[in-house]
Amino acid sequence: MTNTYNQLKKELSILYPDVTDIELNEMTNNLIDFFTTIVKSVLEDDNQDQKELVVDDKNFSS
Repeated sequence: MTNTYNQLKKELSILYPDVTDIELNEMTNNLIDFFTTIVKSVLEDDNQDQKELVVDDKNFSS
């Protein structure tokens, strides 16, 4: 996981060159936490009944 963390941090530093190291660490942690939560949620839903994702947004084209 450390390698993934460092790679993500490096990519974020390229995209956002003006942020501090503390901000990069926080951004990296937040992204990892976000995607970890999403994966856990999807896996829990897979164990339950399959549900269709409905996006109710006029800006989202189907």
